[in-house]
Amino acid sequence: MGPHPQGLCVTAPKLGISFSFQAHRGLGEPWDKAYREGLELAAEASRLGYHSVWASEHHGEADGYCPSPVVACAALAVAAPNCRVGQAIALAPLHGHPLRLAEDLSVVDNLSGGRVEIGLGQGYRPAEFEMFGWPYATRTRAFEESLDILEKAWTGEPFDYDGKIYKVKGGVLRPPPVRPGTPPLWIGAAHPKARARAVRRRAGFLVAPLAEFGLVEYQFRSFDEEAARQGASRLPRAVMREILVGESPADAIRRHQPFLDEVYRVQYKPERIGLSYIDKATRERKPLSSDNPYFLSEEFMQERWFLGTPDAIAAKITEWQARLNVDHLIFTPRPPGMPLRQAVDEIEAIAKGVMPVMKKELTFQTPLPH
Repeated sequence: MGPHPQGLCVTAPKLGISFSFQAHRGLGEPWDKAYREGLELAAEASRLGYHSVWASEHHGEADGYCPSPVVACAALAVAAPNCRVGQAIALAPLHGHPLRLAEDLSVVDNLSGGRVEIGLGQGYRPAEFEMFGWPYATRTRAFEESLDILEKAWTGEPFDYDGKIYKVKGGVLRPPPVRPGTPPLWIGAAHPKARARAVRRRAGFLVAPLAEFGLVEYQFRSFDEEAARQGASRLPRAVMREILVGESPADAIRRHQPFLDEVYRVQYKPERIGLSYIDKATRERKPLSSDNPYFLSEEFMQERWFLGTPDAIAAKITEWQARLNVDHLIFTPRPPGMPLRQAVDEIEAIAKGVMPVMKKELTFQTPLPH
């Protein structure tokens, strides 16, 4: 059975764009250029009607990958006044005391007039924790306690907290968020235990770009089943993908290949993140390596991403949405090294050629397959 009941009203996903602010050093791109042009692109996205802008986080990377997404979100909030502003995602244990993180987020919320989305994770790269002298093995406990403190702080009421890692005495969040209460929270949750955590927190579930469609569908079904077990109503879900515009899939790949290589053969190379795939011959899930011809092939991309003309992209998103029913579709409009002009042209093509088709095709009640 599919993850949703037949006849559920499926609407178009809200389109958002993500920024890692990576610079392509091999092409001589300065680090600050990635930030400056990112803000310009965010302003264009706001003008074109995109729903949200997001900043991600890593540390100590040669490409200058954004280490401070909350600071970046403050700038994005100003650059994109019509967009929600979030982190996809911030590594909560590396932000110091959670009450300080809550303060930083609340400042962004107030600066933006209540537009903040809070995206958090526990981190997965040991070297990042070593940089800060933080014991990697405690990251899950630190993350749970961070979520506890954030939830208490976001109410705007005074509170105490006595955790194993963090303590708060007479804590109060000032300024309070624009809308005190439950924080607008998103959690990266690829593992079943993480999905259970997201449901306990009544958080949205955010899926990263490299999971193939079948895996995304399974994870969302699992998320819904976990919500039912915990007596929760439907919780929001977001999926991060690549959207590659071109005259055909092959042309889209050609136009983006040098920039995608910098992202997926360096920053997110399969060996670094433990990426796996389904072997078509054996139907077994196996580790994927950079030298596997399947990696970054057209087949690989088609199983995960959207590529080709705006019409083709809109048709595929519509097909996926009928089965996934996501609230947010988030993509990276400017991978490292891409000229700003190309990125602006592409988000404009998507805004004018994809958004209207999605809204038209997905406005009505859609009978979903069993």
